[in-house]
Amino acid sequence: MTISAFEMHMARTGGVEVLQGRSVVLDPPGPGEARVAIEAAGVAFADIVMRTGLYPGVKAPVTPGYDLVGRIEALGPGVEDLAVGQRVAGLTVTGSYADRRNVQFRHLVAAPEGVAAEALVAGVLNGLTAWQMFNRVASAQAGEWVLVHGAAGGVGGLLLDLARLAGVRAIGTASAGKRAVVEAKGGVYVDYRREPVAERARAISGGGVVAAFDHVGGPHLKTASIAALRDGGTAVLYGGYDATKGGKMRPAAMIRMLLADRLSALKLFTASQGVVGYNVTSWRDARPDAYRQDLAAVMALIGDGRLKPEIGRIFPLSEASAAQALLQSAAATGKIVLKP
Repeated sequence: MTISAFEMHMARTGGVEVLQGRSVVLDPPGPGEARVAIEAAGVAFADIVMRTGLYPGVKAPVTPGYDLVGRIEALGPGVEDLAVGQRVAGLTVTGSYADRRNVQFRHLVAAPEGVAAEALVAGVLNGLTAWQMFNRVASAQAGEWVLVHGAAGGVGGLLLDLARLAGVRAIGTASAGKRAVVEAKGGVYVDYRREPVAERARAISGGGVVAAFDHVGGPHLKTASIAALRDGGTAVLYGGYDATKGGKMRPAAMIRMLLADRLSALKLFTASQGVVGYNVTSWRDARPDAYRQDLAAVMALIGDGRLKPEIGRIFPLSEASAAQALLQSAAATGKIVLKP
């Protein structure tokens, strides 16, 4: 049978005002689908990029929402390893700014009971990204050093947590007002606005870091990440914030990014260094078993309290526009969450 659902939908691209609430009729879950009553959805910078029409492969009209935590209400034919009433988490890319929706079961994993939904959803997109970059893309051993850019942000903060749990020493960049956040997570703080980041990272680490996690891209990748590596180190690029800062295309920054796109293969070979791109959706779709294993591992860490994502603010679902405006302002520390 059909059921009604409420969602925050964008019929066109534009400012936060294009996010409008509406009621829709939700069909029964189809083959391979589960209907999930959503407890919490994360607000991601990718949602803002989608809203402005800059996200590859996603066009309006669309309902944003990259991830969710909720409880299964119904199952379609062919669904395995899930049950009605079970709590789940999943990476959806779109559609989770809603109170319920149908989700491909292969994108869902079991989520622990007894943990706040906002803490769990803060570990889906952000936690999975941090976990896979730290454990699968880069390779850092206990006692080695890594460099985390944007260390007070959602992904950056979780990278600091994972480093601490693994006995890996971390350097974290952030603005001056967020120093305490970085240091509370065990990071050695560097003010990226006032200090030469790569030079400071090499000095602190005694010769360079084994991995640098870069969400900025463009010239920053070379000057602040690759330049901070030791021989054998890896720079991991997982965003292009410089070109879409504030959710707007910045032509000059895009040109800088394109011009900075050339790397010396000989130099990388000589130093045994690597540069790797990471996209969480590509990993989900190309390596589904790893996706489910890794997201389950993150949920388990949050469930037993070893991983504690920082929550910036919780908004009612109907205030999704205000939530995106806060994220776009860069004034919040921690994950912004929507709850129906």
